[in-house]
Amino acid sequence: MITHTSSPAFRNAWSILLPLLFIGSNAQAASTTVRACCSPREASFAQYITLQGQPDPLAEFGPVGVIIEASLPELYKSATMFGVRIGSNEKGNFRILQIAGDGTVAEEVIERYLALRELFEALPQPTVAVTPANYKFRYAGEVKTGGSTAYMYNITPKKNRPGLLDGQVWMDSDSGHEVMLTGTLVDLPASAGFVSIVRETKLIDQAALARVTHVTFSVPQLGRAEVVTTEVLLNPEESVQQ
Repeated sequence: MITHTSSPAFRNAWSILLPLLFIGSNAQAASTTVRACCSPREASFAQYITLQGQPDPLAEFGPVGVIIEASLPELYKSATMFGVRIGSNEKGNFRILQIAGDGTVAEEVIERYLALRELFEALPQPTVAVTPANYKFRYAGEVKTGGSTAYMYNITPKKNRPGLLDGQVWMDSDSGHEVMLTGTLVDLPASAGFVSIVRETKLIDQAALARVTHVTFSVPQLGRAEVVTTEVLLNPEESVQQ
């Protein structure tokens, strides 16, 4: 079990970061089917909506290896953390195996991320999910995704509130799974600066086996920070077989 201590000011200042890495987690439900709509794009969108709210596939099907690569580019400092998550994202399910690199980055970026992750888990998932309940969707075209095709939608929050993004979501044309989510957080205080996210999910046989999330934000007095979180399912055969 990992514990973190922080002051109320610390928690409030960094509560803007948590939605970036965990907003609207991808869902895997291979047994779920959606009746064909009027077009392949409409069928894919309907499947995407059906998948929202399902358990995170990178937690449901076994242990997940986690690598967090953090840096302060303007100071040429970086650090890397290796860990394993067993089960859901609940407190106590994550074990740190090793932290290497610059101490400032480890404490000011990685440690803050780990502490604030717990705060975000308290938010109701339906209020931050990328669904029509929270967002307006506007079709933006198709894009090739390495042997497959994804439908792109521009997304705009219906109401500006913490935890929502102004950006774009890509849906796999065959399964409706989210394969890419990009954007910037809305409704931030002026002192928070600019916070952006790019999250990509790797699918094999319509099963999510890996996820890479890039986050850019500002750290007071230290400048721009960049975090790349890689999550890989350690028992991929079990997920693919579902």
